[in-house]
Amino acid sequence: MAYREYNDRIGGINHWLFNQEEFRHIITRPFRGEEYSAVINGSGVVKGEQKYPKGYQDVIIPELRRRADFFTEVPALKDIKPAGHKVLTVLVGDKDDPKVAASRSYVGMKSATTKLTGLSSMVEELPSSITAPELYEKLDKWNHDSSISILMFQLPFGGRAGETIDTTALCNRINIAKDGDGLNQVTLGLMSLGAERYYDCCTPGGMIDLASVYLYREKGVRLRPDGIAGFAGFEVLVAGRSAIVGEPLFNLLKRFDATALGPLHTRTGTGGSTDRETQLRVYTELSRRADIIFSCMGFHPYRVHADTEYFFTADMLKEGCLIIDASTSFRKDGRKPYGDVDPSARSRAAAYTLETGGVGPATVTKLVHQGWRGMLYQNIDRVRKALEDNKSLVKSTFTGLLSSYAGASEADAEANAEELCNRAIHPDSHPVHAVDALEAIFPALMK
Repeated sequence: MAYREYNDRIGGINHWLFNQEEFRHIITRPFRGEEYSAVINGSGVVKGEQKYPKGYQDVIIPELRRRADFFTEVPALKDIKPAGHKVLTVLVGDKDDPKVAASRSYVGMKSATTKLTGLSSMVEELPSSITAPELYEKLDKWNHDSSISILMFQLPFGGRAGETIDTTALCNRINIAKDGDGLNQVTLGLMSLGAERYYDCCTPGGMIDLASVYLYREKGVRLRPDGIAGFAGFEVLVAGRSAIVGEPLFNLLKRFDATALGPLHTRTGTGGSTDRETQLRVYTELSRRADIIFSCMGFHPYRVHADTEYFFTADMLKEGCLIIDASTSFRKDGRKPYGDVDPSARSRAAAYTLETGGVGPATVTKLVHQGWRGMLYQNIDRVRKALEDNKSLVKSTFTGLLSSYAGASEADAEANAEELCNRAIHPDSHPVHAVDALEAIFPALMK
């Protein structure tokens, strides 16, 4: 079959990531003193216990720091100072408000992880008495501050602000070139359409990366030129339809050629009624078909099972499926995290994530990585100059990625690679192509 031209995104960090020897253990490791044979590991450390094989976060974050330190060795990039670029998180709520206690802890985790990459972390804590006009005024300044790589509001807001401020309208004012958490509906729309965009929503992106690890390592699936494993031939179920996880995840998977089932939600199979028996039958019929389950329901009023609060039970799962469970709700005792999948059902899966150490660290890593990319967007002219200075390396890297994906000779892919190289360098092309290309050539530059 003749070589078919490729015109989508190309490059990124995953091609490097998936070829790291220390990353091969991400699927199999002990967890909390128990032996699980197929845990997909978002992070590699459980506090107070042994050091486990490295996970997604533990490989990417130090690599971002290493690359930032290498800027001084690249003439076009030597004036970029990572420490001068900030990842801004805005927390609205009073210190004694228990509703924002979990958010405050999460912000601290993001801040600490950001600093490990060489970037700066900036946290703005605002009282719950703040008004929408006051927030709009602050946001306008942040949007125009070139030292801020990305910015995000930690939702939900606490106190009076949480009741009176339209956070959707607020987030739609975020400059999409700084919308690192995917909160602006323009970002969400571009992501769902598969269009050129600066960023993806962090949790869907992290979930797809973790599934790609499994498909690449265990199923021998080739990586696409954009660094994502192809989902062609797999029936994939999305459980949950939230605006920043389930819905964009469902749309992304279709663009990666998955046979997408769902998304499941509170009205699936009801015909407008609350017939629990019909709902459970439909939920089960779909879930038993799924080769891969992406679950992101969280705390929900489903209660379709009389004897458990978990949504997925063993009889709902296909033997040998893959489970990527993003839910972490604190129902019951308010302290122990619960996912959507009953732990007793995991024996039916080929691999799965757990409530802690799975998708959460991948989400934080994706966010910090997008802050790192935001720094490059703020210096896009320097990035394009670095690509121009290393054009032969960009072209040869692209040729290798294209020929590997297409199963074609390098000669067949060369013309396409040069076209994509020129697109990345051209000042009128979307900056995402230049940043993808720079990430792709960094390993060769640093040898």
